[in-house]
Amino acid sequence: MKRICPLSLVRFILILLAVVSVDGAAAETQDNIISSLNKSIQLKHWQIAKDPAPKEILKYPDSASWKPLVSSLENEKYSDGNWLIRTEIIIKDTINKETVLGLFPIYFFTAYEIYWDGIKIAQNGIIGISKTDEKAGLYNFNLPLPQRLVVTGKHTLTVRLSNYSDFTSWRWFYGGFLIGQYDSVLEKIYRSNYQAFFIIGIVFIPFLFNIFLYIARKRKTEHLLFSLICFLVIVDSGTLLVPNFIETPTTFVHWELFTWQTITVLFTALFPAFFIYAFSFSKKIIGAIIVIDLIIYLFFTNIVNIFDVMPPTVLILSSMITLWALYKRREESIIIFIGLIAAWAAYFFNFAFAGLATTMVICTSISIARQFARKETAEREALLRSAHLENELLKKNINPHFILNTLTSIIVWLRKDPNSAIKLIETLAEEFRMITQISALKLIPIQQEIDLCKAHLKIMSYRKGADYKIETMSIVEEENVPPMIFHTLIENGLTHGYENKMQGTFTLQRKKNSNSVQYILSNDGDFSSDEQKGSSGFGLRYIKSRLEENYPERWKLISQRQAQGWETIIEIRDK
Repeated sequence: MKRICPLSLVRFILILLAVVSVDGAAAETQDNIISSLNKSIQLKHWQIAKDPAPKEILKYPDSASWKPLVSSLENEKYSDGNWLIRTEIIIKDTINKETVLGLFPIYFFTAYEIYWDGIKIAQNGIIGISKTDEKAGLYNFNLPLPQRLVVTGKHTLTVRLSNYSDFTSWRWFYGGFLIGQYDSVLEKIYRSNYQAFFIIGIVFIPFLFNIFLYIARKRKTEHLLFSLICFLVIVDSGTLLVPNFIETPTTFVHWELFTWQTITVLFTALFPAFFIYAFSFSKKIIGAIIVIDLIIYLFFTNIVNIFDVMPPTVLILSSMITLWALYKRREESIIIFIGLIAAWAAYFFNFAFAGLATTMVICTSISIARQFARKETAEREALLRSAHLENELLKKNINPHFILNTLTSIIVWLRKDPNSAIKLIETLAEEFRMITQISALKLIPIQQEIDLCKAHLKIMSYRKGADYKIETMSIVEEENVPPMIFHTLIENGLTHGYENKMQGTFTLQRKKNSNSVQYILSNDGDFSSDEQKGSSGFGLRYIKSRLEENYPERWKLISQRQAQGWETIIEIRDK
């Protein structure tokens, strides 16, 4: 398969970004016209001039001193200092007396005064001529306009500001002002706060649930990634809500910028990475995704467009992965794909990050719930199979053939050596007692399993007049194992490797690796065929079922012939 170059993917994504980012700029309002028909507009067409006397009564510079102000990276020269900015507003018709117009600064972090037609109508903070002299205003600052000033015609809005508090790459001229119906704009602000509360409520439970899953269930990386994604969404919405609970200065914009930039970059990488793990694709793809994200972030974004570029980037990457999962018919890919369709719709309705996060968290949570339902069903079926095998194992160990042969041996020993016959009866009773006690348990101490194996070898030694024994190496007595797995292997080994051999040794050895434990059971029996697996048929099915019941997808069983005898390796991984 031909390998895809990350740069080619970057070019492809940038083309898609150019397509999805078309937002109808040509249809924007060309003038600052407010009427009874529109509820709010964002003011444009600003002009800027140096404030000639910041500490004195406002004096307007001459017309030649005013320059157009465009919110772009070219205006860094207007950052620090004292400035005047102005724009013209046209009130097209008579505003209903019951309607109050208001001014709403947006991400405008300086100290400033507001003038309407040369009349000072508000002040937020204290204008200064240095960082120590300036005092930032309040973040939540909204201004209802006096009814006497809101008359039909042309008006000049002037903002007198000082800026000596640049902490990040965000500058005051990236912000702006809304003008519109006061109650209507406030309702939009409150609605965005309600949405933030709603989003936090939705993702908080999946956040806790996936942390619990990561800790309690084999520490799967997808659970950790999903909890991190939920945490980022919570921090994103929580940052928006902070000014509603704490009196924050206008400079809080810098903290918002830092937080949202970090969240945006992390989210763009983590969400596709989560899909890689969820759909069990090659982890090498995550490296390519990180490279693509870094290339786009470092070379194709800036302070102005980062929040427009990164959301569609994560949507495009996630959609490509999910479409590939659909093609591969991976589980839950349909539900995730439906979530992505909803996320795309949220993006086009200007609800990008929150919409993407919310819809994907809901759909992914449904997917996880469905996986748990399937897993629970599989576990119930495994328990039923285990119970069935347990009953079959009891039948096998108490079958008439075994009892008849053992009773015949007892009769022989009674005639030959009554004391040995008594010991055989006692050992047989002890084995049956241990089997009935442990057969229903999921795990037992390994020493108890070894004692059961010794009892069985002792019985078989009496029956055949042989000498069978088990030796152990590096066994940790406190460790637990499924009941009768080594007993079953020894029983099968005796059946297939010691028919004509009156002496035999089984060796059980424990080996600890970096992320697993191995139990190696070997013997010195005579096996005539490579096809013999040491445990076949029912015995092997019982062992595999017990291992899967206790260590789902974390075990491996290898049974193979050795130069002298047979070896079975049971490996149990930590996670």
